[in-house]
Amino acid sequence: MGQVIPSRQSLLSWLTLFRLGATARGVLPFLLGAVIAWSQGKPIDLTVLLLATIAVLCIMLMTFLVNEYYDYDTDKANVDYHMLSGGSRILTRGLIPRRHAIIAAGIFLSVAIVIGLLLYFYFQTGPLTIPLGAIAIFIGYFYTAKPLQLSYRGLGEIGIWFTCGWLATITGYYLQVGQLNTIATLASLPGAFSVFLVILVNEIPDIRSDQLSGKNTLAVRLGPEKTGILYTALLILCYVNIIAVIFFGVPVISAYLSVILLPFIILNILTIVRKGIAGKGLQESLSLMTMVFDHLITTIYVVSFIVAGLGITGARIDHLIVLVVFFMVIFGLEGLGIASSRRVLSD
Repeated sequence: MGQVIPSRQSLLSWLTLFRLGATARGVLPFLLGAVIAWSQGKPIDLTVLLLATIAVLCIMLMTFLVNEYYDYDTDKANVDYHMLSGGSRILTRGLIPRRHAIIAAGIFLSVAIVIGLLLYFYFQTGPLTIPLGAIAIFIGYFYTAKPLQLSYRGLGEIGIWFTCGWLATITGYYLQVGQLNTIATLASLPGAFSVFLVILVNEIPDIRSDQLSGKNTLAVRLGPEKTGILYTALLILCYVNIIAVIFFGVPVISAYLSVILLPFIILNILTIVRKGIAGKGLQESLSLMTMVFDHLITTIYVVSFIVAGLGITGARIDHLIVLVVFFMVIFGLEGLGIASSRRVLSD
């Protein structure tokens, strides 16, 4: 007999399984791409924006559900996880049947494909619409799915860097404008590095269970100490990147706003230098600080391009308001996911 779970608990379990906080890391850079288009005086097709945002959300949900399904044995063996690592723990605790996760992943994948075809054939968003979407689906699905299992071969971090960095931002821009853009590419790079840092620091508590299951993540390959060194180097490089891109057309205000990132950078580096990265509490704190750092970078660029766009003739304020509402909804979903996770796991 299977475990009978009350409907309210089941709903909270699904919301936790969706990992909406991690999902936001793909949707927010996508919306940034649309903001960059708006800042250049391009009209925003709100229907395309809505459909495409739903498609990106579906691809992210598919990715994490497939991840939970194929990482089941690894997550079950993981006793070193913390709040932000080691998966949602929903499948390993039997709160939702494992096969239901892969069925739901298939549903979300189907929705994303239908929307992608609709965007290309009906809304005529451009010849790169399907290729960009197909790349996102390919990397998302095979991040953990067999036979490629990119995350098991040490390629997962690069996949995240690419998809949640350049690919997400440039897709958000392309679907509105119909062409690629150098400024959007440059603005995507700091966020690509910051999401890479999120993945890297979250892999540290999972090193032992990943080793046992043959999941050769970058943290497994380097070990805890060298992973800490790489994290520190990339943290500094990320900030240097923010300063460097303003010399190539990215709004200068982003460099001024980036000052708010310095306390996070200094504190994380000092923590690693003085205390290392051993200990569950320390690892969870670093993960949380890195997640906030990642979100702040996206927010800095959103604000910077909004300020730049306000000086452009023809930039529509009503479209900007809708874009801001989209960001608020995604942040709200993230908060919902975190609240659901805390409630379910505490129960």
